[in-house]
Amino acid sequence: MPDILLIDIPPRFAGPGLALDRYYPVIFESLAEVHEFEVFLCEPRAALVPPALLDRRPSAMRADHIVVARYRPPDPHWPWLQLCCWPARYKAMVREAGAAFARGAYTVDAFVSADDIDAAELRLHTALGCQRARDIRWMSDTAGHA
Repeated sequence: MPDILLIDIPPRFAGPGLALDRYYPVIFESLAEVHEFEVFLCEPRAALVPPALLDRRPSAMRADHIVVARYRPPDPHWPWLQLCCWPARYKAMVREAGAAFARGAYTVDAFVSADDIDAAELRLHTALGCQRARDIRWMSDTAGHA
């Protein structure tokens, strides 16, 4: 599974559209992308720039099933993350898939507690229904830290 850098956006720039109205997840699929992003962050700028360098870059991950992974917070004050990688047949069901999927493949949701992420996984399983449940691959335990 990819690594996730979670940026805590300062309150004056935070709001709807961000995870829990304040976090911006960045998905890394390789060490080269991590280095590229570090260079991006260190570039001098005259104005603020969203950290969207990788957001629309196509994912290299291909999945035949929905892959659901959870990321444990590194500190009790940070959120839990749920990352889903969606196969092409599910993405095709979304009207504006380009805006709905990070890197054309992922959704990322943030949760305040383990109970909240457990409830979200149950809702996802229920929403997909029994027939589609066979297409889900739940990552055992947690995928890593965000």
